[in-house]
Amino acid sequence: MKKISIVSGGSGGLGLSITGLLLGSGRDVLILGRDSEKLNRAAKKLNRLSGKAHVSTLVCNIGDETDVKKTGQFLKDHKIVAEYLFNNAGRGLFADYSSTTSELIDKVFEANLKGLILLTSEILRITPEKEELTIVNIMSTSALLGRDKESIYCASKWGARGYTEALRAELKGTKRNIVAVYPGGMKTDFYKVADKDREISAFMDPGDVAKKIVNAVLNVDKLVVTDITINRKK
Repeated sequence: MKKISIVSGGSGGLGLSITGLLLGSGRDVLILGRDSEKLNRAAKKLNRLSGKAHVSTLVCNIGDETDVKKTGQFLKDHKIVAEYLFNNAGRGLFADYSSTTSELIDKVFEANLKGLILLTSEILRITPEKEELTIVNIMSTSALLGRDKESIYCASKWGARGYTEALRAELKGTKRNIVAVYPGGMKTDFYKVADKDREISAFMDPGDVAKKIVNAVLNVDKLVVTDITINRKK
């Protein structure tokens, strides 16, 4: 069985930085995303820097169960087993309560909660029990406290946090490790979609955040990190 790390939303921002660090550590990586062109551009960029490790791509909308099942079947067909799963994909929404619609709720929850659950469940299902698997759920500090004009976004992230903690309890005593990550605001394209008017010049660099996450997850001896909150210095 070939071991690989999987990064959802790996074609840009924090996911791209995480992928680069995993490749630098000698691990092969599969990045998942909705846009094939973005995935291909990311793969070309990363493979130039990756040394002996290799990055591959797969188009997958994690909120679509059919796509997720196809991803699982792809891994099984190619005898690939996930060693690390970084649930990084997500969608932001910053709007007041009067803007709430069923469509907006569905879009945000699909990416931030439903997709995380579907992909995690599929990877758990197809990973042999004897193999160790670390699942890293990258959420947001908005999963820890409520924020003005983020009611739907916070609700999706609080749901992801609840799922993460319950899953950790369910998998206690197995070879499955669950790491919860709560980063603050970063300078990524996330805000071009979620809140284009937000001033983000003082926000964290995704490369710096990625280093914190990857170092904590990979550098495991007798101690295991379970929860990571990352904020910029005041």
